[in-house]
Amino acid sequence: MRDGEHRELVVMVDERAFESWPQLEQLAREFEASHPGLEVKLADMQGAVGQQDKSRFMLSGNLQLDVMRIDVTELGAFLAEGALVDLQPYFDADPTWDASAYLPMIDGMRDARGHLFGLTSTFTPYVMYFNRDLLRAAGLDAPRAGWTWSDLLGACRKTTRDSDGDGRVDQWGISLTQWLQAVAPWIWQNGGDLLDETNSRSRLAEPEAVEALRFLRKLLHEEHVASFDASFEAQLSQGLFQAGKCAFYGPVGYWETYRFKAIRDFEWDVAPLPRGTHDATAIAMTAYVVPRTSPDPKLAYEFVRLLAGEHYQRRLAQIGNGVPGLKSAAASSDFLKPDVAPASEHVFLDVLPSARFMPPLANWRKIQDLCSAELQGVLLAPECDVEQACRRMADKTDAFLARERVRLARPRMFDGAMQVALAVAFLAGLAAFLTLRGRGPSGAMRRQEREGYSMIALWALGFGAFFCGPAVVTLVLSLCEWSPLRTLDDARWIGLENYARLAGDPTFHASLGATSLYALLSVPLGLAVALALALLLRDDNRWTSLTRTVVYVPAIVSPVIVAALWRSLLDPERGWVNNALFALGIRGPAWTRDAHWVIPSFVLMSVWSVGAQMLVFLAALKAVDRNVEDAARVDGANAWRRTWHVTIPQLGPVVLFNVLMGVLAAFQIFAQAFLVTQGGPGDASRFLVLYLYESGFRHLDMGYASAIAWTLFVLLGVICLLVMRGSRGWVHYAARRGG
Repeated sequence: MRDGEHRELVVMVDERAFESWPQLEQLAREFEASHPGLEVKLADMQGAVGQQDKSRFMLSGNLQLDVMRIDVTELGAFLAEGALVDLQPYFDADPTWDASAYLPMIDGMRDARGHLFGLTSTFTPYVMYFNRDLLRAAGLDAPRAGWTWSDLLGACRKTTRDSDGDGRVDQWGISLTQWLQAVAPWIWQNGGDLLDETNSRSRLAEPEAVEALRFLRKLLHEEHVASFDASFEAQLSQGLFQAGKCAFYGPVGYWETYRFKAIRDFEWDVAPLPRGTHDATAIAMTAYVVPRTSPDPKLAYEFVRLLAGEHYQRRLAQIGNGVPGLKSAAASSDFLKPDVAPASEHVFLDVLPSARFMPPLANWRKIQDLCSAELQGVLLAPECDVEQACRRMADKTDAFLARERVRLARPRMFDGAMQVALAVAFLAGLAAFLTLRGRGPSGAMRRQEREGYSMIALWALGFGAFFCGPAVVTLVLSLCEWSPLRTLDDARWIGLENYARLAGDPTFHASLGATSLYALLSVPLGLAVALALALLLRDDNRWTSLTRTVVYVPAIVSPVIVAALWRSLLDPERGWVNNALFALGIRGPAWTRDAHWVIPSFVLMSVWSVGAQMLVFLAALKAVDRNVEDAARVDGANAWRRTWHVTIPQLGPVVLFNVLMGVLAAFQIFAQAFLVTQGGPGDASRFLVLYLYESGFRHLDMGYASAIAWTLFVLLGVICLLVMRGSRGWVHYAARRGG
């Protein structure tokens, strides 16, 4: 680099709110000082999307990103898409590099050739957290290495109780974690596995895996010693273990020590997982990598070495971020802190000989999502055939692995295909416009027409650039296989295969069914409630004005806030709704955890936000001819008959408008499901837009996501057309007055 030349290094490895951010900033300034002319820009990993999705958006936009942090389970997907820089040549050329200085977990970032693509940030084996006070009160000792599944079951039986005598269990034996990486150790301990040695076939349907899952169901549904609160979505919430209501919590990783350090009401510690026929646990790990969008990979490599070096690794150990990947940091007093809970921190190092990664070269994020519906059914559903559920998980995984093996052999589109598609679409649109326009006006009318076109020119330009253009691109992509981690030129033509997949995709069918059911329930109910409120608040006085405001406010509150509020209200164990029902002698349902109740739960949320529809009805009611209502009253019609036969028929156009808006909103529900259930339980709330988002940005299958989007577009068009056609018999417009 020439003196004075300005360069930038964009780094996204942490959250601004995290305790290590000041140390990261200091590290960046030191790196700048040793590289004159360099500016290190630190990007916050947190944002409107999740940590793992934000970097994907940057890569799909081909934005500069020099260093980022990824989860080891994402490595296979990133390697398959060519999204990462191979750092092995830089390691080979670096005389200061010593792989033996790192714990063996570093090998989780190697490809099939043994090339190293990143360095460990922090990692954690899965262990069992326990409440020492609850065990002591039950006359039990703390678990030690070598304890078994039978020991766990016995301890859970002794610590599960109704402590206040109200007829409900309020102290549980174990808060059992439910995602695939947390379930994997049970399968491994029972002699089973997830994939075969070649990563080409699932082993989830084998007896060892089935028996392991049956043991977990036994804890939950037969022995009733396990709580249901430890879902993947609820990890960052205040769980039963933190509240002192569970003796055990796990399997789970070191990251919980960062949250649990605020616990003061009881003594807690960690222990190895109970063993089955084998000792085994899973490893969660994040690592620093260099994405393909880095213009200077060598400089980015140097910063990766700094992040994985002694100074920053020790800082991460001090704040409880995880187990440091560097041996010296992991063995230091910065990590092993016997005077700070957990006292048995060495357990995280003791279990490493039996720790395993999820198969690192498989796309485990996709496989976990494929299996999540069946896995949630096994763990959460009151009735479930475990063997059949495991067979379905295996079949879905095998189908995905087979598709992955052949997809890269697809032919690429020719260069400039997207530009040609856009040009053809523009010419087709122009031809359609000229055809519909017919013969143009003449004389003064022509000048007025030109003036009109000039006034809408900017709008038309924006409409074409930001709606029509992207719509055409997604239509072409729906006929292709393309990952947002690759450039658009690398899209591969597959014709109508994505649409054929939709026809046989059980997840899509479940999404379509869930969305349709939600629309069928929420739209009529929302209309009825909004209209009823509008009729009640029709007359102006100080109380109705205040009430209108109160009813309308939820409609403008962020869906994120609304979802967080209702998740708390509808919590099956501790939510206000079920507590109120229990006080009345009614046992409330497991709202968002029960496949039969999850859609009604979202319908209930939607009713809370009918304020906008209510205002539309109020505005229409102000324009209703009161003379007609007065005439009906004189004729002896009661309030109900006047409303049904006089008022509502005059609101026909407004009812139609609210129906259309309600249908469009219902079929695009996303934020609530994304935040409350992540599509669960099973696929019961995996609405179409949520499935579209997951397909495109989580599973990196943008072609399939585009096919879902166009299917949704056509479906909404057909529904709106049918509603418009069907409205002719009940929507009446007032005749124009005057000559």
